[in-house]
Amino acid sequence: MNYPKYSKDTRTIAPGDWYVAIRGEVFDGHKFIPDAIAKGAVGVITEDEFQAGLPEITVVRVENAIEHLVKLAQERIQLLNPKIIGITGSVGKTSTRTAMAHVLAAEFPVVVPEGNLNTPLGLALTILNGLTQDNSVMVLEMGARFVGDIAELTTAFRPDVSFVTTVQGVHLETFGNIENIAHEKGMIVEALESDGIACLNYDDPRVREMKARCKGRVLFYSAHEEAVDLPASLIPKPYPLLGGHAIYTMLAAYAAGFALGMDREIILKQITTLRTEKGRLSKLPAQNGGILIDDTYNASPVATLSALRLLAEMPGRRIACLGDMLELGEEEAEGHELVVKEAVESAEICCLVGPRFQSSVTTLGLDGIYWFPDSKALAAAISKGEVFNLSSGDVVLVKGSQGLRMERVAEVVLDPACNPADVLVRQEMAWKAK
Repeated sequence: MNYPKYSKDTRTIAPGDWYVAIRGEVFDGHKFIPDAIAKGAVGVITEDEFQAGLPEITVVRVENAIEHLVKLAQERIQLLNPKIIGITGSVGKTSTRTAMAHVLAAEFPVVVPEGNLNTPLGLALTILNGLTQDNSVMVLEMGARFVGDIAELTTAFRPDVSFVTTVQGVHLETFGNIENIAHEKGMIVEALESDGIACLNYDDPRVREMKARCKGRVLFYSAHEEAVDLPASLIPKPYPLLGGHAIYTMLAAYAAGFALGMDREIILKQITTLRTEKGRLSKLPAQNGGILIDDTYNASPVATLSALRLLAEMPGRRIACLGDMLELGEEEAEGHELVVKEAVESAEICCLVGPRFQSSVTTLGLDGIYWFPDSKALAAAISKGEVFNLSSGDVVLVKGSQGLRMERVAEVVLDPACNPADVLVRQEMAWKAK
């Protein structure tokens, strides 16, 4: 059966798609309805009155476009009855989602969002545009910035298998404290029915405690404890992914296959062929025979400390280029100071970007650290050879929160033979122009 496609963006809409006019805080999609029709949209979902004036264009007026899309997605789920895997956690959601999809694709049609689609609108579009076959598995990342976000998502798209990766001090500005974060993340476990399965990171005490909130079966995975359902010894070495936390990504992917009844040999075959996503500890060739560790997708203190420890273990001259970590609330100063201390221990050259790191360096009274107000300034200094010139064997770690746009730094470090659009995150012209 051919299902219609839906788009909320006239820049990417294709002929034959339905256009959904979304009214947001900055843009009102209703203004672009004529553009969508000019580009070949066959239907329009709108909250306002609109007369297309063309008999071949179907116009559906609704009270709330997002709620309408969610309802359409729910109807698709009822029709095709896929298994739904829901993933949440403070860090590691997207890499876990990608690894799971890779493992499960060996036996199932897999529906997985493109990019950071983890809201009701994003998940509804993912389902409507991707769920077209029986026996499918949907791997859905469920994000939370406010209390109630997880409950909203799981009410709309109830998971059969729930994963919680970690509970860390991310989005403290909106949640207030880490206990509130843990409660919110645990809602994905409470959402399970009695036949559901919760796959939980045993090594995180707050995640481990979520077992009490599960009405169904619990599977614990652990990098350190052998007496759990899924210990690290299940995954053969050498690991295909970089970083100390990569074992959790691989264990979660294994758990997904295990929960859905896949054969162990098939799961392990898929795990050995895992590859890192763009911007997530991606090992790339750098200028003059150096090595770039591109970890620019995002940053938190926990993830940055992990990346620095990986850098410290690598041979050669080590260089750390780090951008501010955002949305840390009351833990902002402490988090940045911890990272600065680790950076000077892990790298011979430290380049820091942003006012938060500047404040930390001043507080700690450290010398010999290069500081830049933004990533453009650091990228320009590297291009001019003012900070360092790379030689064979040098290793450069580049990391920071999205708002710092540290991919600009990764691009100037990257081997010129590589096309940045092929290997680096956020290379869209609209983003690079900001």
